[in-house]
Amino acid sequence: MTGRQNLLVAVLASPPRTTSGNRTRARVDLAGQALGFDSTLIVNLLHLPTSDVTEISILGVDADSWLASRKSIDRALLIAGGVLAAWGQSEPTGAARGHQRRQVEWLQSRISSLGLRSWTVGGTPRHPSRWQRITHSAYPHETFALALGKALQPS
Repeated sequence: MTGRQNLLVAVLASPPRTTSGNRTRARVDLAGQALGFDSTLIVNLLHLPTSDVTEISILGVDADSWLASRKSIDRALLIAGGVLAAWGQSEPTGAARGHQRRQVEWLQSRISSLGLRSWTVGGTPRHPSRWQRITHSAYPHETFALALGKALQPS
C-alpha cells in the first residue's frame, strides 16, 4: 500500500489533444504551491484526449471509456494529500453528459471515503484556463498568484 504524499491531485476533464498542456500544468502547480503542496499531478475524468467539451460529447458516449479512466484517478487519489476539482463548468451533451455526471459522483464518493480535502477555484470546478477570469474580477489589484491563493475554496 502506498502512503499519502504532500501531493495535490488536480482532476480535469480530459487530456489535451491539440496543445502541450504546459499552461494548464503551470497553473495547477501554482495552485498547489498556494495550498502548501510539494507537488501536483493531473488526472482526467476521461482519459481520451480532446480539444473541448464538444469532443468529449462525441468521444465520451461509451460508458467503458469513463470506467477505464477510474483506474488512474483512483491510483492518484490513494497517494494524494488533497484534490483540486478543475474539469470545467461546461458539461458535454447527450450520453456523455450522464457518464460525466456519474464519474463526478464516483469521484466525490472516493474523495469522501478516503478522507481527502478538496478545493475549487471560486466555488466551482473551473478549468485552469478560466481561473484568471475569476481572480481578476474578485482581486483586481493582486498578482495572479496571490489572487489564485485567495480564490481557492474548500469544497
